[in-house]
Amino acid sequence: MELKKASPFIAVKWENEQPIVKFDNEWYHFEKLDNFSKKEILDFCKMEYDDNWQKRFSEYLVEVLNGLGYQPNVKVNLKLSKNGISKTRIGTFTFENRQLSLHYNKAVMASKFPQKLSKAEALADLSEFKEILKIRSSYAQLSTFDYKSAIEELKASILSKKSEIDINEFTNDLSKIMAEIGDRHSSVKNEALNILKNESYNLKLPFGVATVKGKMVATKQNVKDENYTYFYDSHPDIKSINGIAVETLLNSYNYKNKKAPEQVKISRGSSVIQNYGALLFKNNIQCPDSVKVVFTDGITEKTETLQLTTGKKGYSSKLLQEHYNLREKVGNGNFDGLSKTLESNIGYINIPQMYQYDDVEGLEDFIENTLKSFADTKALIIDIRNNPGGTRDLLKTFAHYIVQPEQSPWIANVAYLRTDSTILGDEASMSGRYLYSYNSDKLTDNDRNAIDQFNSNFELQKTFDTSKFSAPFYMVLHNGKNLYTQPIYILVNENSFSAATVFTSAFKSLPNVKIIGETTDGSSGNSRKLHLKNSNIRVKVSTMLSFQKNGKTLDGNGTIPDIVISADETQVLKGIDNQLSELINIINRR
Repeated sequence: MELKKASPFIAVKWENEQPIVKFDNEWYHFEKLDNFSKKEILDFCKMEYDDNWQKRFSEYLVEVLNGLGYQPNVKVNLKLSKNGISKTRIGTFTFENRQLSLHYNKAVMASKFPQKLSKAEALADLSEFKEILKIRSSYAQLSTFDYKSAIEELKASILSKKSEIDINEFTNDLSKIMAEIGDRHSSVKNEALNILKNESYNLKLPFGVATVKGKMVATKQNVKDENYTYFYDSHPDIKSINGIAVETLLNSYNYKNKKAPEQVKISRGSSVIQNYGALLFKNNIQCPDSVKVVFTDGITEKTETLQLTTGKKGYSSKLLQEHYNLREKVGNGNFDGLSKTLESNIGYINIPQMYQYDDVEGLEDFIENTLKSFADTKALIIDIRNNPGGTRDLLKTFAHYIVQPEQSPWIANVAYLRTDSTILGDEASMSGRYLYSYNSDKLTDNDRNAIDQFNSNFELQKTFDTSKFSAPFYMVLHNGKNLYTQPIYILVNENSFSAATVFTSAFKSLPNVKIIGETTDGSSGNSRKLHLKNSNIRVKVSTMLSFQKNGKTLDGNGTIPDIVISADETQVLKGIDNQLSELINIINRR
């Protein structure tokens, strides 16, 4: 069970800011959980989560308790009251309970906000969306996409309609505009959408979709060993679905990843296409019950008409599942399997998420001790494949071992904050990312000398109106006392995202470091969430531009490896880690 995403309640509603919880299909006033009173928990939520405090209590209760310094057991004591009578009950944290609570919240939200907008309401929200892109978005300023013309086209479409505007369709139209800007952290979402009530949304292809050597392949899972084989051994590749070429589905229908690096687009696109009903829904197309699929071996074709399904017949990488399990273990303070010494005396450490040290007790000491223990190994592998990001705490720790004295101070990252006003001092959102302005008291004269030398050769690959941004912020890394002096290999893939790709780009081009694997899904945007007034559609945009040492943005480019190692057929179908094995062979040959 994934305890971080679990709840003892199946629903939470609120009366005068007091939680009423549904337990054993009855509603109760919540009073206490183990030794924590209602007041202690709610006060913490209000202090820590501002306007989202009720949502955090109802959907992220384990995280709230962790923030209070408490890791609950699966079974907890609940003090609940009804009609003035209090009783202590045994509650069970389950993932299923949390899912029910999520669906309840969505239903409540859907009841508060209509699913249709008048033309005037839609146009007002469209104008607000345009203002967000103009005033808040960093990448709208950098992108060559003419979002203003696209908004005018959508405005004309709204005016031409004879009926009210469907909020889901409106959300999808805004999403398409946002996707063209190339901000990998951005999104547009109707948070009141209840997918359980939309049957076609949940329709899936009756086979798994995976990527092998850049090709979309159809898979099926063996019951005995849980490995995968091709859906049709003779014709493994998918050519088209209902007459639409896979390339078109990837590049046009899957607009969310349109501006992603190529391997990211293909890899993420495979799971998007697998969830065919959701893909069509996001393109405002009604999904049929069956589809005609053309399979190919590269020369000949095989055509089948197949019924769509709501069952779980999709592809799920074995290595990715192992990664999820490891991420959950580490999050709960269990570091077994995180590091080891491989054959031929190679140190190996897996970083499944860019954790914040305050959230995982003992992790900082574990990493420090592990890196010290690897001092006599002949090489070090840092595996951040499938790492979704987080904070930069770990980056600073690793820098002390990776950056050598002759490279210190090392200018690892340059960022600009979207603003029309002068920033005095270090913006909190930037200093939290270890990004500091040139005259910051966090930097030394030696650091500023390094920045001057860096700027003498640094050239941005894209120009933008600097009057709409702050002066640059710099991430400056230094060597520590306990250096790792042997070759270092950072193993990445197309699912290394956000702070994980910042980690990768920060150390790229150091003489003792090689990046291995696939291009990362670059993103580093300091995102902000806003809600449109009439529809309550949530708009998330990046407010920062983040540049690598080569002058390219992280978003849309990612970090390109020094040595490309792709996942081969055995890794995709059988879960045998060929990327790690091939890297070990490279190290041993060198």
